[in-house]
Amino acid sequence: EEMRITAFLIGVCIIVFTVQVISEIMFCQNSGNICIEGIDPFTYTFSLIPINALHGAWWQFITYMFLHGGIGHLMFNMFVLFLFGSVVEHALGKKRFLLLYIISGIGAAFLHIVLSGVSYTIMLGASGAIFGILAAYGFMFPRNKIIVFPIPFPLPAWIAVVGIAILEFLIGVYGLESGVANFGHLGGILTGAVLVYYWKHKKPKSIWERRRYEFFWE
Repeated sequence: EEMRITAFLIGVCIIVFTVQVISEIMFCQNSGNICIEGIDPFTYTFSLIPINALHGAWWQFITYMFLHGGIGHLMFNMFVLFLFGSVVEHALGKKRFLLLYIISGIGAAFLHIVLSGVSYTIMLGASGAIFGILAAYGFMFPRNKIIVFPIPFPLPAWIAVVGIAILEFLIGVYGLESGVANFGHLGGILTGAVLVYYWKHKKPKSIWERRRYEFFWE
């Protein structure tokens, strides 16, 4: 029951990716070839294209985080979402967990645009939202150990999250990963951390909520 939203998000991402594949087969692999700049119409409409999103296609700030660029991209993101999402959802509850995912994804999109500029470059994937969940995990369970590839030994969660944030910033500044929205990843981490910090210091509405947070916050 506590994994309901995590399972829902994974299911939505899988369904949306299936629609992407069908759209590509229908529109990009036939003699008509009506793809837009090599992208099928479904992906073009619902992924984040900054100049389009800022000129009326506002839905892209939300829909892009449910699309993916390939089966490997999808599988990796869903694996990480399953690992950390189930724990964070149990700690925060369904409503706040869903808000964390959506708001972190939106924050990732905005920081990507601010630091990378307004362009026609496509952005898609759940990574920004998932990095927000990872930041929440590190904030709530700082002493838990996690492994970050390629480091061969586990790190305290808070150190891992801070290290990933610094790394994403440096990689983004120096452009070391072509085609990867590193500033979007950073935006997800920062947004998730701020949101969970706010919830931690917000006055509980009930005794149950206070006891829940006292149990989960280290």
